[in-house]
Amino acid sequence: MSKKILIVEDESIIAEDIKRSLLNYCYIITDIISNGSQAISSIAKNQPDLILMDIKIEGRLDGIATAEEINKHFDIPIVYLTANADEATLNRAKATNPYGYLVKPFEEIDLNATIQIAFSKHESDKALRESENRFKKMIEENTDGIIVVDDKGSICFVNNAATRLFGKDRINLIGTRLDYPLQSDELQTIVIASEPGKEKIGEMHIVETEWERKPAYLATIRDITLRKNAEKALRQSNLKLRKLMEEVVNGLVFAIEMRDPYTAGHQRRVAELACKIGEEMKLSVDQLDGLRIAALLHDIGKIHVPSEILSKPGKLTKVEFAIIESHAEAGYDILKTIEFPWPIAQIVLQHHEKMDGSSYPNGLKTDDILLEARIICVADVIEAMSSHRPYRPALGLKLALQEINMNKGILYDDNVVIACNKVMKTGNFQFN
Repeated sequence: MSKKILIVEDESIIAEDIKRSLLNYCYIITDIISNGSQAISSIAKNQPDLILMDIKIEGRLDGIATAEEINKHFDIPIVYLTANADEATLNRAKATNPYGYLVKPFEEIDLNATIQIAFSKHESDKALRESENRFKKMIEENTDGIIVVDDKGSICFVNNAATRLFGKDRINLIGTRLDYPLQSDELQTIVIASEPGKEKIGEMHIVETEWERKPAYLATIRDITLRKNAEKALRQSNLKLRKLMEEVVNGLVFAIEMRDPYTAGHQRRVAELACKIGEEMKLSVDQLDGLRIAALLHDIGKIHVPSEILSKPGKLTKVEFAIIESHAEAGYDILKTIEFPWPIAQIVLQHHEKMDGSSYPNGLKTDDILLEARIICVADVIEAMSSHRPYRPALGLKLALQEINMNKGILYDDNVVIACNKVMKTGNFQFN
């Protein structure tokens, strides 16, 4: 469609000449006006796409003053026409952001080229403004607080979410300092005192940027108060559950010790040594917790073994020994329905398995045996040989260490034995 142009020119001959030139290029002339006030009225009525504005025109408003008024109410590109102008006038004209200048007299081809460039620049500016508006809307509607801070730490910009986060109006935030370290690209957890007696927890990420062509920082702050409160509540709940689990485990250990007074404390001592070995092997805190619980319960299946067999002072018969061997499977059956955070029942089932597959209950070998079970197996041998039993006196720690080292890699896991030796050589461990 042909573009509509308004001519604001108080010299009628020049105005008509411009009109003829524009008609040659198929533009539509909405009006020829000689003063500013009439020009503004004509714009409101005819809505031109571009204005050719002479700087010096009739009336109380010159071309520049008229352009200032037009810019307040309309988004229309203006091209100035001038015969000559001093520097002060040109500076006034520049302040109105014109889309071109034409110095009289000018050629028809120059007139069309200037108009085409003005249309193109105006479309680009319009697209840029729309993009900026979309971006601004996106920033303002973002649920995360967004703050721009200059290189001195003063706040230059805040979005709506930031005002809610800090509990202050925009006017009370702009110009104040952001009292947090401006560490670029690092995620920080910050505490925000938004109201007296109330604190919010924020997760802040800062990147370097520019603000009004100067170095600045853009801080994105997410309110994680609810998440942190939920995490705290979960931790407290887990602590309560852990305490309850400890009480249940201690109750089961006590029940076993009541059945077998001669091995009272055996499971606790095995747990102490097993955890020391686990620490030496750099097991995680979570693994060590599971190892300790499994070690405390490793002989729980002995509840099913008759007390007269457990306390028999003489040598056990094959049948009696088979009954005692059944305690691993019995322990598994007791524990398998309890939902521990670790495979406690499996560890208890395997704690007598040997690396060469020669032991019970399933003849497992090497990596088929859980690491925790391999550790308990070594700790169990050390404690059992070092302690008194109804059917024999204590054999001593020296013989116990000889046993595991002689059968290292055969019956017992190499790495577990090495770790056990290190624990014992430090001299910092002894059974309580």
